[in-house]
Amino acid sequence: MAKLKDRYANALLEISEEKGSLEKDLEQAVIVRNTLERDDVQAFLAHPHVPDSAKHQLFQNAFSDKLAKHIMGFLYLMVRKNREFLIVPALTEYIERTDRLFGRLEAKVVSAKALTEEQIESIRMILTRQINMEVKLKAKIDPDVIGGFYILVDGCIFDCTVRSELNIMREHLKRGIE
Repeated sequence: MAKLKDRYANALLEISEEKGSLEKDLEQAVIVRNTLERDDVQAFLAHPHVPDSAKHQLFQNAFSDKLAKHIMGFLYLMVRKNREFLIVPALTEYIERTDRLFGRLEAKVVSAKALTEEQIESIRMILTRQINMEVKLKAKIDPDVIGGFYILVDGCIFDCTVRSELNIMREHLKRGIE
């Protein structure tokens, strides 16, 4: 599935580059992804008894006046090939790749309690300096985090949680390392 998702994202990216509409297509891809990733919409698209014409009508009603023809064509192609489940992953991959072309990266910081705007901005600035790209940082609260926070960026995890520190201490004590 990952290879197929990448192929669709690459194809869409190539078309956007050829047409010179990367920024505009990126905005449209975000709108489509955010609309289609809802659980009820995913259930509708994945339902085997919903005809393709109904799915096409959904796209027409939601996006016809907002999207470029090649993005609408992408949606229709995914339905025709019975790959509705790949629409959101392929668009997400397309968005990430396009953002990278513009020198932007998305990261997520997860903490036990809500971080202040100053803390979020401080983390964003540090990440921006470390990876030499503009970082869009999304904050999320997870009560399972004992304390501290962790950051997910570009497939890497920077773990500054109390749980990870306790695990490191436990391993050091098992090995007899101070």
